[in-house]
Amino acid sequence: MLSAKLPRVDRFSGLNNVTDPMRLGLEALAVANNLNVTDTGGLAVREGYSLAQAGAFTSAYSTLDFERMYVVAGGALKAMAGKTNSYALQSGLLIAPMYWAEVNQQVFYNNGTDSGIVMPDNAVQPWAWPLPPAPTLAAVTGELPAGLYRACITYLLPDGRETGASAHAELTLTEGQALQVSNISQVAGYKTRVYITPANSTVFQHADTPTGTASVWNFSPDSLGTDLLTDQFYPLPQGVDVIQAWRGRMYAAQYLPATGQTVIWFSQPLGYHLFKLDSDYIVVSGKVRMLAPHTSGLVIGTDKSIHAYDGTNLANLASYGVVSGQHWADDETRILFWSLRGLCAALPFTNLVEKSVSVAPGIQAGGVIVRDGGQKRYVVALQQGGLAFNSR
Repeated sequence: MLSAKLPRVDRFSGLNNVTDPMRLGLEALAVANNLNVTDTGGLAVREGYSLAQAGAFTSAYSTLDFERMYVVAGGALKAMAGKTNSYALQSGLLIAPMYWAEVNQQVFYNNGTDSGIVMPDNAVQPWAWPLPPAPTLAAVTGELPAGLYRACITYLLPDGRETGASAHAELTLTEGQALQVSNISQVAGYKTRVYITPANSTVFQHADTPTGTASVWNFSPDSLGTDLLTDQFYPLPQGVDVIQAWRGRMYAAQYLPATGQTVIWFSQPLGYHLFKLDSDYIVVSGKVRMLAPHTSGLVIGTDKSIHAYDGTNLANLASYGVVSGQHWADDETRILFWSLRGLCAALPFTNLVEKSVSVAPGIQAGGVIVRDGGQKRYVVALQQGGLAFNSR
């Protein structure tokens, strides 16, 4: 009696749940639960996991060099100290999804209400800042030239960054008068700088850094200091959520439900705390769920579509959107991210799985590239939900 020779499979090609299983070769897997396909096409049971720390976690971020990790649990921002311990950096945060961006080893975080910057030593600095109120001007006895004077104030943040200026106050002086600036706002931990313009000038120059609420200017214009460089700039807009650093600027997305559009504001170059709201923005249709940086463009994923912004033009890449969450990962010459139709890469844009894999995309995702055992894998963790596209 002759027995049939079983076919040999030298290399498995991975999961394929799109093609009819009866038409697949033996090298394809219609189901692959808890399996890794190795770089040589072999199959291995994936490694398990154990609980590191319990808590009401709502967000987590690992720095690009994997040296630091931050979590948000129970309304507190914490730094991980080893695998199982953590300590609080800031408390009293709103229970809302936290978004993260990193530049120069500084980690920016924002949830639409709470924001800040975690420095490399885990010190927390403010990102958004209170808009200074305009001071009050009055004439007192002095020796200034007659003419129109203007004044405004700024704050110096604890790390030396200067905020945008207050609204301008102005007053016309006559001969024999000096300029009194009062109602100068003081904020704990900040320094307040007073700027004035000489008579009939439009150039604001530094006049004083008072510790009180009033100051008198009665000196020659030659005694004025540096020019004001932060006039007409504003703090991080309230209500933004998704953030990203790209080409020396910080980008922040603000969804407008009334129009179904998202305004993406961008900061000054290397001035990540300064925004010019009358000009520095782009608008996309839908709600932005992802901003991912690539050398060739900022990849913008919304609930409806995927775009690339090169600093001037906005190009449409796909007519479907991405899942919410921090799921983009830097893969050297490209970025990988999780869309409503599975794993995609950019730039150039391509969907890496839609011809062979269709799974429910989830309603929230976190993704990372894991290098282990000589292999590189993109691993995505999903909060269950959504509908698979083109599933059998």
